[in-house]
Amino acid sequence: MEELRLIANPYHLKCQKEDDNYINDIKEVKVNPTLDEYLNHKYKDIYLSDLNRKQINVIIDNYINELIHLRTINDVINSIIEKVIENSDKFDFCLPFD
Repeated sequence: MEELRLIANPYHLKCQKEDDNYINDIKEVKVNPTLDEYLNHKYKDIYLSDLNRKQINVIIDNYINELIHLRTINDVINSIIEKVIENSDKFDFCLPFD
């Protein structure tokens, strides 16, 4: 099936000597078969080259990294707020379950 996709879109066949990073990127995409299987199943009628799959991986990685950063920032902010409330005499209300 993959051979037919390459024949259908020869534009994405690139000379390997042009860009060594392109070869490494293809290997990274093929390492994750579950994403490939999902994309093949979900988008059966759409040709996705290795370059397209790599771009999808990059988008997913960026999204996950952003989530990790946001969660870390929220944890730090929440801990700072708790410390300020606990160690400050300016707040004269009782926190539940103290």
